[in-house]
Amino acid sequence: MTGPLFALVLSVGMTNGTYQEVVLGVYDNQQQCEIAAVEQHVSGECYPVDAVIPADEIPASRQF
Repeated sequence: MTGPLFALVLSVGMTNGTYQEVVLGVYDNQQQCEIAAVEQHVSGECYPVDAVIPADEIPASRQF
C-alpha cells in the first residue's frame, strides 16, 4: 500500500480581511511537496490530501 498524497497549500490574505486556502499542487509524498515549495519560492504548507479534502465529500462529475 502506498502512503498518502500531499497537497501544497498556500494561504492567501484577501483585501476584505478573510483568508482563502489555495492548493498549488498534489504530490506523491511529503518530501516531493516540500521540494516543490522551495522550487516555487512559496511559503506554503504540505498537508496529507485527506486532511484537505473531507473523506465524505462527493466530487463533482459530469454525466453524458
